[in-house]
Amino acid sequence: MSADVATPNAAYREMAADWELIHDLLGGTRIMRQRGEKWLPREPGESREAYAIRLGRSVLFNGLQRTVQTLVGKPFHRPAELAGSPASGMLALAEDVDLGGRNLTIFARDVLQAALTDGLTHILVDHPRLGEGEEPGGTPRPYLVHIPAPDLIGWRGQENGIGSRLSRIRIRERVNRSAGAWEDRTRRQVRVLYPGRFEIWRRAGEESDGPWRRAETGECSLDCIPLVTIYANRTGFMTARPPLMDLAWLNLAHWQSASDQRHILHVARVPILFGRNLALPEDGLELGPNRIVTGDGDGADLRFVEHSGAAIAAGRQDLIDLEDRMAVMGLDLMTRRAGAGSTTATARAIDAAENSTALLSLVRAVEDGLTVAFSYMADWLDIPRSASGRVELHQRDAADLDPVKKG
Repeated sequence: MSADVATPNAAYREMAADWELIHDLLGGTRIMRQRGEKWLPREPGESREAYAIRLGRSVLFNGLQRTVQTLVGKPFHRPAELAGSPASGMLALAEDVDLGGRNLTIFARDVLQAALTDGLTHILVDHPRLGEGEEPGGTPRPYLVHIPAPDLIGWRGQENGIGSRLSRIRIRERVNRSAGAWEDRTRRQVRVLYPGRFEIWRRAGEESDGPWRRAETGECSLDCIPLVTIYANRTGFMTARPPLMDLAWLNLAHWQSASDQRHILHVARVPILFGRNLALPEDGLELGPNRIVTGDGDGADLRFVEHSGAAIAAGRQDLIDLEDRMAVMGLDLMTRRAGAGSTTATARAIDAAENSTALLSLVRAVEDGLTVAFSYMADWLDIPRSASGRVELHQRDAADLDPVKKG
């Protein structure tokens, strides 16, 4: 099958293999159940009906999501600020940075979370066409568009000793269009950006299953592609690895172990009736308070066979150990259970320091990226970059993220 404008490049496909597990885990129990045998294998000899029952009993302990929420919340005890004596016009942009109601603090939080989840994320500085997105004064204004890493499917460019320059990017988008009086339909499109111009590609046909065709073209006043990439765990130009990938694999191991644990608990709670050398009536054995079962010979026996419980205890300990390891790896503030594992307090302190340092670096990267994005908006408005301001997160509480300063 030949490639087209919607075909992701090779570097994207390599990163997407990691995003699949992380996004499914963040989707919670419902998504993990939908994925079925992808993340919860069916045992040899297990019927599909038995597997469906076991899958329906499985519930995800979402250590990954809990860790992401904990880490993302740390830099936002105070609102984000546009510091450095910015022009009044730039301060007004910070109140609604995306023309969708998000202020600088909310937008920065979403960007930080996406970078922490995917390893990198992008901010595009866009500008509405005349007549679109106008403020009450009638002047179009630039705005920020958050482009999550899974939506940037292709890029061309290079790095040199000074920095990097993009010559083309491809962004996968979904556009809602009305279909009748009450129904809305989502249509896919690909936006292709070049320095100074853009293209919009859509599928031909009403059902959006035809070949991709260029539907719109246009020009923009900037001679570059105003895209800012923020890295959390950089591996190369426009590539990264999710910093919480190892935690995601542990969370998957917990999902599988928890499924086994719930299944064995069900088996243990339903004892099996065992009988030997019994005199059974022709219509079968019927148990109840007013029934009697007679034996046939000296070896006659009738009793319940129950699980010893040893495997239940082992499974429970495995879940505890996995939760403890997830807490240490992700810097989650879960209470450590007594006797769960052998990790020392010193080891936990070292891990916490390393994670805090990595988080602090990511916070600084978000600050720098947003600052560059605001300078691009200043270019649109013909405001000197010196008056575009600098974005600062967690300005007065940085010691909470820096273990050296905090100590």
